[in-house]
Amino acid sequence: MIVVIENLIGIIWMDTFKISKSQYIRGLQCPKSLWYFTNQPSLCKDQFNGHNTLFGEGIEVGMLAQNYFKNGITINFDLSRISESTANTKDAVKNGCKVIFEATACTKDGVLSRIDILKKVDSSEYWDLMEVKMSTEIKDHHLDDMAFQRYVFLNSGYKIRKSILMYINNTYVRSGELSLNDLFILKDCTDDVLKRLTEVKKTIERLVKTVNSKDEPNIETGNHCKKPFVCEYNAHCSPKVTKNPVNEIFSSSQKLNWLKDNGIKDLKNIPKDFKMTEREAIAVRSVKKNKVHLNKKEIKNFLNKLIFPVYYLDYETFFPAIPLFDNSKPYQQIPFQYSLHIQNEIFGSVKHIEFLHGEKTDPRPSFVKNLINNCGDIGSIIVYNKAFEARINKELGENFPKWNRKLLSISNRMLDLLLPFRSRMIYHPKMRGSASIKKVLPAFVPELNYNDLEISEGTSASLAYLKFIKNLATDEEKNHIFKDLKKYCALDTYAEVILLKFLFESCSSE
Repeated sequence: MIVVIENLIGIIWMDTFKISKSQYIRGLQCPKSLWYFTNQPSLCKDQFNGHNTLFGEGIEVGMLAQNYFKNGITINFDLSRISESTANTKDAVKNGCKVIFEATACTKDGVLSRIDILKKVDSSEYWDLMEVKMSTEIKDHHLDDMAFQRYVFLNSGYKIRKSILMYINNTYVRSGELSLNDLFILKDCTDDVLKRLTEVKKTIERLVKTVNSKDEPNIETGNHCKKPFVCEYNAHCSPKVTKNPVNEIFSSSQKLNWLKDNGIKDLKNIPKDFKMTEREAIAVRSVKKNKVHLNKKEIKNFLNKLIFPVYYLDYETFFPAIPLFDNSKPYQQIPFQYSLHIQNEIFGSVKHIEFLHGEKTDPRPSFVKNLINNCGDIGSIIVYNKAFEARINKELGENFPKWNRKLLSISNRMLDLLLPFRSRMIYHPKMRGSASIKKVLPAFVPELNYNDLEISEGTSASLAYLKFIKNLATDEEKNHIFKDLKKYCALDTYAEVILLKFLFESCSSE
């Protein structure tokens, strides 16, 4: 059903069965990852850290998919007696059940799969396989997933008609009670699944042979380490063998392959005649000279756009798979918090204002009212990555038209502090090719960083707030979450204050 659930089951199954669906998908992405997964599981200690809330969302989507159908029965899954699940599924079929949730099948040679929904085709002997995904679109690995399921059920004696993917409709706008007919899209993927079906058996045999080998596969790192899933063994497979790895600056596979073929691993060894973009060249020169690159003219042009008072602004959002509020869509980013530092003159004192919606209700109305009241009517609004805050304002204006004009005015006053660092008007070797504020801040101001924060990046903030608003946090946990959220968001805007000050000082120094 959901990737995190399948991975959890895969860990437990791997000592009992030849191969499970989650292992099959892992092996398709990278046989080396599957080998580690089965032969060196200790390398995967932190696989599920911080994702309990996401795990819960996956279960919720699965339950709603079951509610979409009527009168279905669920096959209970006992990790210590998995064979009972396959037997219970067959008993349900014999007893005339038309809809079976979490149906389980296993081939004679130990290839096992579960299907979210096994649905009888009218009064025939055929069944439709229905797989549920949290995704908002059909992806290649979904089809591989479904091909494996079809192979297992066919080779376990089931007559299968269609392979159907059930996924989230991200154009659905909630109004009142949740409409499951509008929330889900059912897509017949049988033709695409059949094209992959012929390769399933050979792939299983190859992957089982890989797993049973004493030697780990000799596979180089590459794009497959991040697609379709970010591999948890990436750091293990790509140990930092040099101080300034070339892949921190270069993303082009053509350039990286040339450097690899010529034995060049460190940026300091890049040849002078190596073809680079200007952004790449700035970074390489900065590393070679161990010196900050500074284009004072461009930075002064940027700073001349400032109008005081200056407002330093940052939003935090969460994006539930299932829309919780009227006039919202699946995975829509809902703002629940902002931090605002206000400064009347450069190098002047700053005033800090923060907003964090503390009720289990739609945070957007109070967020917008509070934001408009505190942002004034004049003065530049500094943000880090304007595209994000401006998009949130645009969506808020569409959802709440009476505030659209004022939200648009706030967006029009925004000045993107990301620009000088991303365009490399200024570049520090310790940025390591990234313009993320998490890299930029400690590069220029080492005493300030995010290392000691419990919440230190946006995804963690989103999942923490989602845990609160879905009643999954105790009062004590809520207090900790809110305290950590306020620290994190406040540091983001204080970082903007400090970085802007640094730009001013850099341009005024000789």
